[in-house]
Amino acid sequence: MDPTENGAKPPDTSFAAGPLATGELSIREHILMVNDLPRGQKYSDAMKAKIRRGDLVLEVGTGAGLLSCIAARLGAKHVYSVEQSPLLYRVARKVVETNGLSDKITLLNVHSKDLVGLGVIQEPIDVFVTETIGTQGIDEGILLILDHVKPLLSPKAKIIPENIVFKHCLVNMSGIREQVEVLGPILGFDLSALNAEVGTNQLFWMQPIEPWREVSTTVRTPTYDLMDFKPRDSTQVSEVIRENVCDGMLNWAEFKLAKGISIETRYRSFGGNWANSIHFMQRMLVSRGQVCTATFRIRDDKLSWDLNWTVATRDEPQAKPERSNGRP
Repeated sequence: MDPTENGAKPPDTSFAAGPLATGELSIREHILMVNDLPRGQKYSDAMKAKIRRGDLVLEVGTGAGLLSCIAARLGAKHVYSVEQSPLLYRVARKVVETNGLSDKITLLNVHSKDLVGLGVIQEPIDVFVTETIGTQGIDEGILLILDHVKPLLSPKAKIIPENIVFKHCLVNMSGIREQVEVLGPILGFDLSALNAEVGTNQLFWMQPIEPWREVSTTVRTPTYDLMDFKPRDSTQVSEVIRENVCDGMLNWAEFKLAKGISIETRYRSFGGNWANSIHFMQRMLVSRGQVCTATFRIRDDKLSWDLNWTVATRDEPQAKPERSNGRP
């Protein structure tokens, strides 16, 4: 049913359409996503590896409808596609109609938590796919979505993506950090009061970070199985690989979509859709051989995580901990 029928006010179609629900992105973000061809190709390859002709497919987070259209083209018996945004539901419906796939794809303008109770899906789902992946990894609600759809999946259902691992390293952000923070006296005056009005030490940087800015080895958490998610704390130890000014921690996630196919939530080249997520710390000079000890845990809300780290020489006590968090 068209949400604009019966005199309902049509949704705002501007790029700044007001506050968004958890996991909901602006139209501009969706345009960036579909134009990120390497991202789309990886999902297409993973779906080609997992979808067999006659499979029943479920997608949550339809967006413009690209993945549902791919599933139908790959020979799915039928595709159920769930989108909570009324605006994007309208967009996806037009896309499905334009591409002649209305008989193969059923679009549902509901939240994933209401999907089971709706009763529309009567047969077990063979393949589940979602692209609800944020820069922080889980901040678009992928773990909660899987909880919602599990009752609809067949015992041997294939899912895309399969698992997630979180990565982080220390970085230098000279020349960039100055754009968002006052780091010292300005013409002899202390203007640090400006910093107190900044709500977070996190920066999302939409440009590649040069290799020389990575001042430590990259470490990774254990792998989290998305279908059988079990939260657990972990500790990682990285080593400083070059003398440089250290500004903080760069963090991102890597998702396995299928065998040999993975995708990272880090901005590495022009045209990417994700951002580099940096959490600033007190600026310090680091030298080769120093170590960084970091503890990581996913919070009970399944939408965010905590990362605490300290930097010290091998023979010194750990310095005051720095803290960051990934949150929706």
